[in-house]
Amino acid sequence: MKNTFTFLSIVFAAMLFIGCANGKQASSEAMQDPWDEQWGENPDTFTTPDLNWLSLRGHVKSMVMNGRARFELDRDGKLTYLSLHGLTLDDMTRNAEGQIIKVTNLETANTDEVVIFEYGYDERGFLEYEARFMPDGSHYHRYELDRLGNVRTGNFDFQKGKKELHAVELYKYPEIDAHGNWTKLVITKNCEIEPELVLTREIEYYEDIK
Repeated sequence: MKNTFTFLSIVFAAMLFIGCANGKQASSEAMQDPWDEQWGENPDTFTTPDLNWLSLRGHVKSMVMNGRARFELDRDGKLTYLSLHGLTLDDMTRNAEGQIIKVTNLETANTDEVVIFEYGYDERGFLEYEARFMPDGSHYHRYELDRLGNVRTGNFDFQKGKKELHAVELYKYPEIDAHGNWTKLVITKNCEIEPELVLTREIEYYEDIK
């Protein structure tokens, strides 16, 4: 397995109740959009392993997800601070390339259980796989990415005891800033429970770095 949610899995763990059951396939409407055009003519090309983990690009100074989780980066694009359910930089394991491949000791929003996240990246360094391991089960995300590393679709598998579930997720980005980073993301999935998730981000940049 290659060595990533992404940061997204951590956010999902804190915000989502997994109740997906086999159902009708999600609409393919998102795939008919002029996908590349939405990111602008000149999206930022500066990336680092930590920016990729956060699904960001450009010289980002800080990012706040849904008004709660806060992440701060230095001028070289490396994480220096984060505020998310007791998680610290010491809870992260990196590989030789500096990519975050494992996160431990994360307490979820609703329980005191400790969970472990593992991440995998494609050959470009973009997050394409993540897994969450809990005492009573596990779940996996595998992403289809575009040329900039943005998620187009996700395949989700959940296992708890003898129960196994699968869901297909479609990603839409109704709000994107001038740097080519999304500031609003809508995820729809073929689930009867919570068929839609909306995430927002407030992003601050080092404006003196071009």
